[in-house]
Amino acid sequence: MWFSKVPGYVFDKQKTPYLTKAKDLTLAQSQYELVAYGIFVGSLFGIIALAATLTFFDTNNIIYLLWLVASLGVIGSIFGVVRKNDLISSYLISFGPSIIIGISFYEALIAKASILPLTIFVCLFMLSVKYGWRVIKIVGWQKYNENNEINNNKNKAWGQ
Repeated sequence: MWFSKVPGYVFDKQKTPYLTKAKDLTLAQSQYELVAYGIFVGSLFGIIALAATLTFFDTNNIIYLLWLVASLGVIGSIFGVVRKNDLISSYLISFGPSIIIGISFYEALIAKASILPLTIFVCLFMLSVKYGWRVIKIVGWQKYNENNEINNNKNKAWGQ
């Protein structure tokens, strides 16, 4: 089954060294990490888009249409990050999960949830913000290295 291959991919030190600083990752390692994060975020927002679409057809409430558009925007941003190292797209996919967790925390507060779910939401929120910042750093380093490589190739072409 495909699930049995997940630990081998996630804990592979060559492909995905998650405890390595963003600037110390190779291009291949950073791409593997961005693709893995993109799959996670894309799955999350794909489910949200599907739920929003089905609920919009049932209720015709405009808020669900906005959720659908926002989810499709985040999913489109994943391709911008993986294919083009777009920094603005990295902000969208980095803070998308944090927004979802924040909304869930707010809903739990309104429902007067116990301290355990609220604590879990706070921990998930902090984790998602921290990892989102890592994704932004990775994309920033890729963009920086890409620009340096282009400039170095120009200088070599001109004999400088």
